[in-house]
Amino acid sequence: MALLYICLSVCVGAGIILSLKPYWKTGMEFLNRPNRPVSPIFVFLPSAYLIGTLILSWITYFLALAFKNYEKPLFYADTISFVIAVVFLTFLFLSHRERVKRLVYETKKYGISLNIKGTEWFVLISSVVFWTFFICRSLYLDGSYLRVGVSAFSDFGAHLPVIRSFSVGKNFPAQYPHFPDGTMRYHFMFYFMAGNLEFLGLTLPQALNIPSVLSLVSFSMLLYALCVFLTKKTQAGVLSCFLFAFRSSFAFFTYRNGFSSIKDFIHAVANNLNADGTYREHIGNTLHEDWGLWAQKVYINQRHLAFAYGLFIIVLFLMIPFFVETVEYAVKSLQPAKSEKSGLKNNKKPFGDYIKIILFSRQAWAVRSILPCVLSGIILGLMAYWNGAVVIAGISVLFIMAALSMHKLGYLVTAIITFALSVFQTRFFTASNTGVVSVKFNPGFLAESGSLKDIAAYYIELLGVFPFILTGVFIFHCARKSRHAAVIILVISLLLLILFIPSIGIFRAFLIILLLVLFYAALIYRSTNLKVCRISSWLIPVFAAPVVLATTLQLTPDVTVNHKYIILAVILLNIPVSDLLTEFFKSGTTFIVSVCLIFLLTCTGLVDMITLYNLDRNSVSYNLKDELLLWAMNETRPDDIFLTHYMTHYGAPMSIMLAGRSVYNGYPYFTITAGYDIAHREECMKKIYSAADENELRNLAISEGIDYIVIEDQNRNAAEYKLNEEIFYKTFGVAFQNGSITIFKVR
Repeated sequence: MALLYICLSVCVGAGIILSLKPYWKTGMEFLNRPNRPVSPIFVFLPSAYLIGTLILSWITYFLALAFKNYEKPLFYADTISFVIAVVFLTFLFLSHRERVKRLVYETKKYGISLNIKGTEWFVLISSVVFWTFFICRSLYLDGSYLRVGVSAFSDFGAHLPVIRSFSVGKNFPAQYPHFPDGTMRYHFMFYFMAGNLEFLGLTLPQALNIPSVLSLVSFSMLLYALCVFLTKKTQAGVLSCFLFAFRSSFAFFTYRNGFSSIKDFIHAVANNLNADGTYREHIGNTLHEDWGLWAQKVYINQRHLAFAYGLFIIVLFLMIPFFVETVEYAVKSLQPAKSEKSGLKNNKKPFGDYIKIILFSRQAWAVRSILPCVLSGIILGLMAYWNGAVVIAGISVLFIMAALSMHKLGYLVTAIITFALSVFQTRFFTASNTGVVSVKFNPGFLAESGSLKDIAAYYIELLGVFPFILTGVFIFHCARKSRHAAVIILVISLLLLILFIPSIGIFRAFLIILLLVLFYAALIYRSTNLKVCRISSWLIPVFAAPVVLATTLQLTPDVTVNHKYIILAVILLNIPVSDLLTEFFKSGTTFIVSVCLIFLLTCTGLVDMITLYNLDRNSVSYNLKDELLLWAMNETRPDDIFLTHYMTHYGAPMSIMLAGRSVYNGYPYFTITAGYDIAHREECMKKIYSAADENELRNLAISEGIDYIVIEDQNRNAAEYKLNEEIFYKTFGVAFQNGSITIFKVR
């Protein structure tokens, strides 16, 4: 049934897309010109999966909410969702009978032909193999034991309880299992969808792994398509997917600098070791880089991220034609005009004409086609509880795009719908207007300070040669008009690199600078022989918007969450970088320069991949047939709340949450970053475990809505309070006891 649900999601998405074809067809054909460099089916299939899953999951959730008082809300919700999907598809079939008959006839006559190009097959197959391998290594079943890879187990301490709260619990209306207070401040919908798939028959790993792989593969396909749409180069599309998987950073070189020999370096890379022989996780010296914030690991433990990124690419497909149209007009208007009488060029007003057209003309504000804007707003708005950070980053991209485009009111329509849907969901799930979001000016992100010097040093070390290759786009376009201007940009870029390059060794720094000099020289002196997409330099300020956002504002309790904005920006900025580097493939000398630069861009990512592989050689195990887990699942109510130690990744707390139950005050990092105020519950937890009076203990536990109190070794050894275990035996009855674990029933 679960696989049928996935298939129905794809079919529903396909039906929605096809039924709206008259409204998006013009824009997509505009992007896919000339001669359709991207196969339509290569965009259609991943879009159908993402859109269909988004819509059908929301329908299923609200239906389950309507049946919350029944024993199995998801049973009724899924049944009705299946009926709705079938009725919708039947309606579409009947509405387009002639077209369907013609399709069936052509299929019988000519067979099924997907018409997918060779490069597209390569992207599809390689992304399926790559991501399936790492996704499935990080979460799998071994008999009755759930094995969670070391790369993922920390974040899965939040995600697995959410999944289980739906699949074996009855979490309607949704609340956070780590902090059950009747609200849900965490973007939970991807994990609701996974929980529903487990309810429909998949194992827990399958229910999470299958949509995770589908999301990553769908995003890779759509990223390829977007890159080819904009650059008209299939090689650039392939390279953009490669750069997505393997990040750029100077971490490779700062790490290498600690070793005296290549042999020791290779041994350390292969075994996740530091230069001194101690164990490490991810390489990199910037703050939290060792967490794997920027590595492939982020997609392994943040399974909902690629799904939201993919949906945002669909939004770009709908909105970016307005921007491309404006740029094409601007390029024409900025061309020096010729005087009709003399034939001489007149350079007086082209830029002024561009400003006029994007600000002071009817086209600047008039909406040419309203429905793509409405659809974009609906998609972004419905994403709020799939991944709110992507919605915020996406809005920043569209904001700059709107500033540089005609048809600004269309962008405003998108923003209004997005805001309205996001606020509705926030009010619905949190009973507040802003939820976890609160705007705070906090310049610098994770740099040492908010000074421009520290910010520049931080981003150069974090992103490696990437910003300097990106600068090459401006150098190329300047060189075609003024070599002097191009040389000035070149000098400034190299001075910034020399000033802020981290400690990687003089010889390596010299080679990197020399390679960039050769790269820039080729751009300046061979600019007439290179065909770089005109739109590339216009895309940079648009796609860089999330970096500016991440560097200036803090919107959540933990500023580290801003890394999702920067990841999206870098993924999109890889498009002009890929356009530029693949253009260098055309001749032998520039080909060598391009290959060397691609190595510099991806060498850190390659080490990250080896690190990820090594991390998941080890795993954390949870016994799904654990006696406590089975007791909690069978003998307690789905809405019962357990007071446990706050370290919920291990022991009794995790067994309880894997049974679909909630803990009173879960792991602080999860609750604080989700926006919960934990101070009161922390104080109550300490008072309960250290209580000396029976009546006070009983009254406090009851007043806080606690149904069971757990005592295990974590409580006995806690530093936050001194446990008075005897009083619990006097005050409450023992509901469960196994070894060192005792659970008392409060009421």
